[in-house]
Amino acid sequence: MRVLISISALLICCICSAQYRISGTVNDKRGNPVFAANVYIKSDPGRGVATDFDGQYNLQFTSLTDTLIVSHISYKQRYFVVEDIDLSSNFTIVLYDKTRTIKEIIVTAGDPVSEQFSAVKLKQMQIYLNPVAQGDPLKAITVLPASTTVNETANPSLRGSVADRSRVVLNGVPVYNPVRANQLNNQGFFSLFNTSIIDKQYVYASNPPLTQGNTSAGLVEIYTLQQLERNQLSISTSLASTGLFLSHKIKGAKSFIQLYGNYQFSDAFVTIQRDKLPTIKSFYTKDIGVNLHSKTGKKTEMNSYNYYIDEAFNGNYNVYNYSGDIATNKQRFFSVNNLKYYTTKGILSINNGINISDQTFGFGSINSDQKVKQIYGSINYKWLLSESLNIQIGVTCDHQEHRFNDNISMLYSDVNTNLLVHRADTAINNTILEGYIYNKWSVTDRLWLSAGLRTNIPVNNIKSYYSAQLALRYDLSKGKSLLLSGGKYNSFSVPNYYNKSYNLLSAYQLALDFTMDYKNITVKPALYYKIEDGDNVIDNIYNADKTETFGVELYAEYSFLTYLKLMFANSYINQSIRVGNKEYKGASNFNYLLKTTLQYNNPKLFSVSVTYVARPGTYYTPVNGAGYNNLYNIYQPNYDINKYSSQYNSYNRVDISLNRYIKLKRYAIVAFATVNNIFNTKNQSSAYYNKDYTAKMFNHYQYRTVYVGVVWQLNIN
Repeated sequence: MRVLISISALLICCICSAQYRISGTVNDKRGNPVFAANVYIKSDPGRGVATDFDGQYNLQFTSLTDTLIVSHISYKQRYFVVEDIDLSSNFTIVLYDKTRTIKEIIVTAGDPVSEQFSAVKLKQMQIYLNPVAQGDPLKAITVLPASTTVNETANPSLRGSVADRSRVVLNGVPVYNPVRANQLNNQGFFSLFNTSIIDKQYVYASNPPLTQGNTSAGLVEIYTLQQLERNQLSISTSLASTGLFLSHKIKGAKSFIQLYGNYQFSDAFVTIQRDKLPTIKSFYTKDIGVNLHSKTGKKTEMNSYNYYIDEAFNGNYNVYNYSGDIATNKQRFFSVNNLKYYTTKGILSINNGINISDQTFGFGSINSDQKVKQIYGSINYKWLLSESLNIQIGVTCDHQEHRFNDNISMLYSDVNTNLLVHRADTAINNTILEGYIYNKWSVTDRLWLSAGLRTNIPVNNIKSYYSAQLALRYDLSKGKSLLLSGGKYNSFSVPNYYNKSYNLLSAYQLALDFTMDYKNITVKPALYYKIEDGDNVIDNIYNADKTETFGVELYAEYSFLTYLKLMFANSYINQSIRVGNKEYKGASNFNYLLKTTLQYNNPKLFSVSVTYVARPGTYYTPVNGAGYNNLYNIYQPNYDINKYSSQYNSYNRVDISLNRYIKLKRYAIVAFATVNNIFNTKNQSSAYYNKDYTAKMFNHYQYRTVYVGVVWQLNIN
């Protein structure tokens, strides 16, 4: 599969690195880390790096007879002879304040102004080395305690909210429905993104920054690469896919292009484990992506990412009292384009996105054709008023059109007969026009304050609304930080087959996140509380008017014995929903949501990881009998009047993954294997019934499946 190809390709990239490497930390004279310091080799400044918020850097170079230069607009530039540096250990650099007055400020960093208020920041290599991600950026989030995705998909559900309330944004442009619909491992969906083009991603589990709109739960911001270290060619093959990936610098400019294509097929994957894939008959995926980055001048740069996918799936499905064949086919194209202009005191950015898709779906008496068109545009200006105060302002316009051409039954539960089927064509559209202001203020070296306000400009009879937030981050000491945030947020639901409307949703959130890094231990506890309003469709049959959620999280990471790492995450979630005047348990009401991974990573031998996930079963509303309709000769289910009154069995799953790489000068080979749900646990995912609803049966999540593959890569001069 494409994401497994990508993970292997980048693991090789780490191995086939430059001849020499230097890493360490840049601090000021008071011992505080220096963010955005430039670290580079004198003879090759174009391959320099910038320090992160912890002052850390990692630089590759090819010659020992050179000079290391460290510069920052607020500090004196420093020079070091490379031959005098001990490359076997971290090299700490101290910068000293400039004595002269700075007359102008030049902004060079492209990171989001809200970066310090994200719960998690993941760089490209952290995604690839994540033991549960399988090289996918959205599945990398599932290991976090803030992730409450329980249906084995990559579509992020954060802190008990439904996935539709959170947004995934690529280079400032929202990408709706960011996952593939096709199934490789029963219901193990992957995202649409190729990690090889990604530089970093930020996860805001609560209180997403109001630089982005149309989210009332969380936010995932993904940014593509800003510079290319080397030219590369990768060719891969596996049990269900083959693919090619090419990265190449463009001569005569600080530009590069990345091109990839993949073909997934079901023949071998399904044939060798047919009994473990009872719901799959066949599938295929063909996709191609092009990412072009160009610095068109000293102050201007652009990025254009274009992606097309054609996918199809045929299998079996069970719902209500019907079991039958299901078939879906989808073609989708989206384009994300960005233009940045750097001024002496800020960055002007213009973002544009286009999304077009056409999906057909057939199951029993249901036949649906859904066409989607979306156009997004924004103009933003990030203004650095001083070294301690940043302000970002902007205007965004998000226009969406959905067209449904359906043959559907007048009875929601009747998918077996064609007696009550009628044609239902629906065309709807929505335009979200908003303006915002967001600021970040460095009160002291340890204290940061942010505030944001976002409001809509009513069009097409949309009522007025506003969103507002406030966040406070305090660094108690090196490696220890406290983040307190709260706010009010708004978003619109994304229409689907069961809910053909744009519903305005709102939420109030309050969260407290703590982070502690000490030597080889990381601990991240958190508390949060949220109230969500709006028409959330539950089980496709009724609306929840209000959802109230309180959660406690704990994440711990411990590295030991050189190559071993233990990761532990757990959440307690108390959730209730209100339907009409009655209150019920929510679907994400969990006494525990446990995720733990033990990873062994020895570059000279192999890497292996074992992951265990456990939680109580989710709640659902059962059918208590059925009434017989004599006119149409069908049974109609009677749902329990108490919502979410039944619970599926407890969920337990163990996965194991193994990979081995071999380096041969300019070439590298990576072999990988994964076994999902190694104990073949039959975890219940949904209930269905016999013809008259007197007997109940269950669909299940992924059974035990095996996946293997190999990647060959060449570093091109």
